Amino acid sequence: MALSKEYTLTSAMDQAMRFLAPRFLSRLELTQKLQRKGVPSDLINQVLQRLEELDYINDERLAHDALQLYISEAKYSVQYIRNKLYQRGLAIGNELSLYDESEPALRLVVRHFVGVDAAAQAEWFDEPWPDEARIEYKKIFNYLKNRGFSAGTIRTICDMAARYE
Repeated sequence: MALSKEYTLTSAMDQAMRFLAPRFLSRLELTQKLQRKGVPSDLINQVLQRLEELDYINDERLAHDALQLYISEAKYSVQYIRNKLYQRGLAIGNELSLYDESEPALRLVVRHFVGVDAAAQAEWFDEPWPDEARIEYKKIFNYLKNRGFSAGTIRTICDMAARYE
């Protein structure tokens, strides 16, 4: 039977730094990891406070950076991004409202159904698509719906690329 480790402020801080070494973590993520290691909650609070003072954890900065990463990759729906930030315990903020998910949705449809790297094929972004290139409405609808895209975005992409039968 393994004995549980008795944590001190120093050992709890060392453990937190090991968790932070590979990537930035939110306050929530770090708290959960320390709890799983058996660190008492009073020590966790002291560690979090000290790490915030040292600027090793900063949820506002992390939320901004994570959002910018998702936006720059241009392949996620607003709902997907919102869920990912929520899972990490990060505030969503107003920045996400400026994100237009139409282009990422169209890129995904072109890549999935046409098999072309959308970034290299500008003609796929012209509207409307020629009849012979159109894709069955139900396929596009379900593909984008399952990836969390909004009804408005799905309608826009379907108007551009779908074949109604």
